[in-house]
Amino acid sequence: MLIALALPLLGVGCLFSSCSEKDEVGEYDNWRTRNQHYVDSIASLADAGRGGWTKIIAYNLNTREPRPDLNNNYYIYVQKLENGTGDRLPENNDSVRVHYLGRLIPSMSYTQGNVFDKSYSTYTFNEETDVPKLMPVTNSIITGFSTAVMHMVEGDRWKVVVPYYLGYNPTVNPSSMVPDYSTLIFDIKLVRIYKYKKDKDTTWH
Repeated sequence: MLIALALPLLGVGCLFSSCSEKDEVGEYDNWRTRNQHYVDSIASLADAGRGGWTKIIAYNLNTREPRPDLNNNYYIYVQKLENGTGDRLPENNDSVRVHYLGRLIPSMSYTQGNVFDKSYSTYTFNEETDVPKLMPVTNSIITGFSTAVMHMVEGDRWKVVVPYYLGYNPTVNPSSMVPDYSTLIFDIKLVRIYKYKKDKDTTWH
């Protein structure tokens, strides 16, 4: 499972289960609407080619075929922060090492967005000391995360906005502390690709 470390959402209800919209109070008032507005604003930038934003249609992770577009439901949005020097993309059955930090959209108590998971040892990325997390490319409950990684080369660092349609699936992860309808905002750096049945030593050196 991708999200192994879930940080408590302090001062909010529904702490140990997914919140439904009818249960939202305070921090997550009108959460579905606020998240949709956030995604729509990023989609508008991507469509206009502004702010460095582009959009990528989500893959079916088993076939690597694009999923059909339904009113932007199946796009992720990408802002490239660093360009890598790799010359290959991960395949479905490969493994990768990545640095990442995941946030929710800004809210009342978390003006930068509450951090719900990270591979960093602290809240600040330090490539010299942080060990990138090893994971299969497609063994993720977050389709949007895997879709992004499958488009990256080694060394790429992207900011990735994942609409809730491509984020957590409550039926798969019913105990998630991430509220329903949450847009997920990731900072992802793809460090290394391990080819299936070829790169057998995945130890980090």
